[in-house]
Amino acid sequence: MSEQLPDFPQHVERTERSRQKLLQPLVFDVKNDDLEWIVRDVIEELEFLIDLRATMTPEDFHEEVREQAKRLLR
Repeated sequence: MSEQLPDFPQHVERTERSRQKLLQPLVFDVKNDDLEWIVRDVIEELEFLIDLRATMTPEDFHEEVREQAKRLLR
């Protein structure tokens, strides 16, 4: 009836990447004058990607969307 505890090194290996992402501050948390420009530029790029989606592979489309999301993270 007792549950097996997960192996700690395996647990860390499985969860560390997500934990590190959660620790990264969002660009929205930073007070600067460039925030509005960054957000507008990312929106423009995403709209451009949506227009090009029919000519891209799904993998390329997802990668480009991820790249834009990374711009909002620091």
